[in-house]
Amino acid sequence: MIQLKNEPMKVIRTLNQHGFKAYLVGGCLRDYLLSKEPKDFDIATDAKPEDVIHLFEKTIPTGIKHGTVTVIINGVKIEVTTFRVEKEYENHRWPKVEFTNSLFEDLRRRDFTINAMAYHPDEGLIDYFGGIEDLRNKIVRCVGNPHERFFEDALRILRCIRFATQLSFVIENKTFEALKSLKHLLKKISKERINIELSKTLESKNSSYGLELLYESSVGSIIIPEYSQIYLYLSQVDFDFIPTKFKVPAFFACLKDGILVEKLMRDLKFEKKKINAAVKLSNYLTIECSHDKLVKKIFFEEEKEAEEILTTISILKSDHRILQIFNDLKRENKLIHKKDVQLSGEDLLVLGLRGEMIGKVLNSVYEYILENPEKNNKDDILNYVNLYLQGGKN
Repeated sequence: MIQLKNEPMKVIRTLNQHGFKAYLVGGCLRDYLLSKEPKDFDIATDAKPEDVIHLFEKTIPTGIKHGTVTVIINGVKIEVTTFRVEKEYENHRWPKVEFTNSLFEDLRRRDFTINAMAYHPDEGLIDYFGGIEDLRNKIVRCVGNPHERFFEDALRILRCIRFATQLSFVIENKTFEALKSLKHLLKKISKERINIELSKTLESKNSSYGLELLYESSVGSIIIPEYSQIYLYLSQVDFDFIPTKFKVPAFFACLKDGILVEKLMRDLKFEKKKINAAVKLSNYLTIECSHDKLVKKIFFEEEKEAEEILTTISILKSDHRILQIFNDLKRENKLIHKKDVQLSGEDLLVLGLRGEMIGKVLNSVYEYILENPEKNNKDDILNYVNLYLQGGKN
């Protein structure tokens, strides 16, 4: 028995009271059946968008053209979509939509059986395509002919791998074969959409399984030409244990080429913050120095994210001594951060330094304190600066 939250229940009951059919569908129903708390709610109905807008006080015309209206109740957003069938697809992604009065037709157009069920509090679970059995057997299977489903919307190829990864499900054989044979259609999908699906796969708890599926299907190489190189590296490390926020940067950073990493991520429309994180990780991976010095350098430059970065580096290098050294140095209070250096740009202005010279001297001071943390006091640092300016340091 599914215990629906009050808000989606109210939407269903309101639509029913006005003569319309309404069912809980999609990912939220799948989550309920897996005993997970849904993050959002989707309801399918034979009511037209204008009917939904008329019946509810607070609505957003999210996608009127495709029959979707967002209903807001008690701050909870519920997507309400008119039963529809999808006709011709443009560029293997965008369908022409026609409304229908048939729940069966609406469910038949969906991607996978585990997403093609419906639920009504009075009628119970409606499952035309064996979704509940696939859910029990942990299988991702296309609704109907998998070649047709992937040909209609090539993004489903990545969604298939993503669902299998997130749920730790197996992809059904015919679905997997169709996925492999039509992978080239992903070239017609926008980089932004590919980015989203790839990121969700990589940030899953069981991400190493997703890496394997991307490799075995050769889908990874369609998205990223260097995918085989990435996979062969990451298959040798405990990728699942990398902190979630660093999984995407680590995925690219293992190429150990900052210029290439930046190019690949720009091509896939990643945000600047993630690109910078990946380039930084890539650079840290290529530094040749002792573990002790690496730990001090990363803490000096990062501080707040130092532990997560060092965890990521230790996993990518398969060397847990890095974390041990970090913990030892932290306990012994031998780590220092850049902001704690007892010298500022203003101090250098007082000394008469200007422009680029300030940055040059500061960087030299940072290196000096990194090597000699016990010298982190104004007198010792100013002595060092004077020596530096007199040519005692290069």
